[in-house]
Amino acid sequence: MFRYLARHHDRKHIKRSLQRQERISKSAIGFAHDTSLAFAVNEPVVKNGDHDLAVTTLCETEAFFTPLLPAEPIYQDAHRVIFESDIKTSDEKNNVFECVVTESGAKDHALVVFHHWYSRNRYPAFSKYFARRGMTVVEATLPYHFSRGSNDCSEEQFFNASVGRTVRSMRQAVLDGRKIVRWLKGQRYRTISVVGMCLGGTVAGLVAAQEEKVDKAVLMVTPPSPADLIWTSETMQRLKGRIEPSMSLEDLRKAWTLINLDMHTFWLSRPELELLFVQGKRDTIARPERARHLIHELTSLRGRPPELLQLNCGHSSIGMFPYNIIAARKVLRFLMEIPTLKELWEVRNFRIDLSGV
Repeated sequence: MFRYLARHHDRKHIKRSLQRQERISKSAIGFAHDTSLAFAVNEPVVKNGDHDLAVTTLCETEAFFTPLLPAEPIYQDAHRVIFESDIKTSDEKNNVFECVVTESGAKDHALVVFHHWYSRNRYPAFSKYFARRGMTVVEATLPYHFSRGSNDCSEEQFFNASVGRTVRSMRQAVLDGRKIVRWLKGQRYRTISVVGMCLGGTVAGLVAAQEEKVDKAVLMVTPPSPADLIWTSETMQRLKGRIEPSMSLEDLRKAWTLINLDMHTFWLSRPELELLFVQGKRDTIARPERARHLIHELTSLRGRPPELLQLNCGHSSIGMFPYNIIAARKVLRFLMEIPTLKELWEVRNFRIDLSGV
């Protein structure tokens, strides 16, 4: 019965995603190579020219994701913190980002959460649940989402058929995430973890790879390779159609080397970083088989496999009962403690809407 309900839930959200794509089809960003934009720190003065995005050395990758500005907020109160982004885009609203903070009252553990692409809602129940267990939760804002968007389809600027623009947006998200982690460390939090959903999980993985202050990372229904996500996801076929006439999958993989978690295994395999992958066996969006290479490489480099939870559900249904309870138990045990049955029962009404992808 649960498998049937999960399948119905996933089909409903996939249909919603496809309908959204139909609505914005006329304003969707078309294919562009624009590799110089990927390296632009200030978009209004970006110079034309062709750059090689197929970065292959560790030093080049580290330099690309090196923070540019201090981790100092421009505004702070009890419930939110606002930072200036290291990357300046032509959209002024995108150049600052807000973090929603749910305080735990302790400095033991801070959890930075990265939402999914095209998210319309944050995760307040998730944040309150973990805050009650002693973890301060900081909800990041991905580029062009929520207050960083200027119209109803601003999120399209984050992930699209413009090769350089997508790399630039992912870089901006990673630098923003590193800034949050560095700020939390300055607030004297002893343990800092990151968690991300779908493309937010890819960002969380990149932050964990490049920021040594991250102690633990939870990657939920996460595509290690954004290029493969476009080629295999049930909801990405329109986007694939805008890219495929000009680039093959292999070409796109090379162009997006910098944002492919498979290329960050050296950093992700450091002994002090703990990793948990949460997957849906029937996920037709972030297909679990696409993460096998990453998990195999991490196992080889670390000498032990990262923790892995595979649930008998799909992409969006990972947030519905009973899969959300199973996932919550695993995540809590991974982060800090073994939850009680009463605590797990409180998770039954969690709803993390992943219909954006």
